[in-house]
Amino acid sequence: MVLQILLIISVILQLLAAGTAIRLTRITKYNFSWILFTIALTVMAFTRFGEYYQVVADKELRLPQDFFIWLGVLTSLCFAVGVFYVKKIFNYINKLDFQRRLTEKRILNTVLRTEEKERLRFSKELHDGLGPLLSSARMSLSALSKSSEQSKADREIIDNTNYVIEEAIRSLREISNNLSPHILKDFGLARGINNFIAKSTGLSKIKINFTTNLKTERFDTDVEVILYRVICELINNSIKHSEGTQINLILLYNNQILSLEYTDNGKGFNLPAVLDVGMGLSNITSRINSLKGTCDISSSKGKGMRASIRIDLSKTQPWR
Repeated sequence: MVLQILLIISVILQLLAAGTAIRLTRITKYNFSWILFTIALTVMAFTRFGEYYQVVADKELRLPQDFFIWLGVLTSLCFAVGVFYVKKIFNYINKLDFQRRLTEKRILNTVLRTEEKERLRFSKELHDGLGPLLSSARMSLSALSKSSEQSKADREIIDNTNYVIEEAIRSLREISNNLSPHILKDFGLARGINNFIAKSTGLSKIKINFTTNLKTERFDTDVEVILYRVICELINNSIKHSEGTQINLILLYNNQILSLEYTDNGKGFNLPAVLDVGMGLSNITSRINSLKGTCDISSSKGKGMRASIRIDLSKTQPWR
């Protein structure tokens, strides 16, 4: 009795599996491997039904003696060939996944390149367009201030206007430099970072310790720009959000490897939550990935944050 119940369950399961496989054949667009699996499941269902009939009827089916052996061989063959073709499908899927990741990286690189081009264009337009206009206004005002026929009120207006123009010119230069840092372009990564740190410490009480073995070394423009942007983003995040008093920044270059160790003693944060809402950390990771580098960011409440970045320049072909 127990054997009969088990055979009934087995037959039902095999029929359900075969029926499901048949219904999915069209959805799989008549994939050859799926058709083989369907045939194998159908044959197995027929075999189970034959075994059930023999047990219930208590007599042998009038079939050739080696009939079920050949069914077993057919089932095994269908499964073997089907698995072989499934492996080809998986290989094709892996190839598509690789192409997708490559396309995503190219899109990211294009976005980064376009962003830097627009920064450079906008910086140049500000410097070459608005800059000369403000300088002309300053010279005209300077000539006007030399006039002897001025009241005290006129003198104050001229002085105030001259101060405003000077501030506008200074702000314009600062904005232009932030958009496309000329020191980075002319003198390299170390000078560019030092210049940014000097400006940042002037606007904040946080102390920034910068250590590097870089001197006059120059790297691919893309590497310098991306790493500079990443460091600026890290420093700005610490100044705005960490409530810390000190930043330690170590940038080293050895054997074609650029490594960056960044820490602050701020209040720390919940890393998964921050990655979801922003603070530029996802942008930092994306930029480093575009250089085929690694970026490890860690933090916890009350223990500050740490960022470890490593870029192998021998493998870097950014924006290609």
